[in-house]
Amino acid sequence: MSVVTNQNRQTNARARQAGPLETEGFTVKSLLKNAKVSGPARAEATRIRNSKPTAFRKFYERGDFPIALEHDTKGNKIAWKVEIEKLDYHHYLPLFFDGLCEIEHPWDFFARQGIHDMLEHGGNKILPVIPQLIVPIK
Repeated sequence: MSVVTNQNRQTNARARQAGPLETEGFTVKSLLKNAKVSGPARAEATRIRNSKPTAFRKFYERGDFPIALEHDTKGNKIAWKVEIEKLDYHHYLPLFFDGLCEIEHPWDFFARQGIHDMLEHGGNKILPVIPQLIVPIK
């Protein structure tokens, strides 16, 4: 018994001489007398994250959307190449909602203004498309 007690004393003496033990919180080591508990890791919640290019950007760059940018004295507008009422809402509206993730010009403007124009002129074509909008909105 004296050998074990003697070893414990030597271990405790070495720990006191070495200084505080760096450890994370909420662990068994953090309960030791010589433990110095470090704070939690940074969450980096405000860090800018690069997003992947959306399907909206890919379709716009390929020229699949019937839209163009029209400069006006009152600002920018979307020039629709076809009538909005004749568009396939099941195809285009979810793509425009996907474009809401974009933060660069002109994609952010086209996404917001395109959604506004389509919802304004859509009438009864909008309601059947709502289930398809859930994934892009998430």
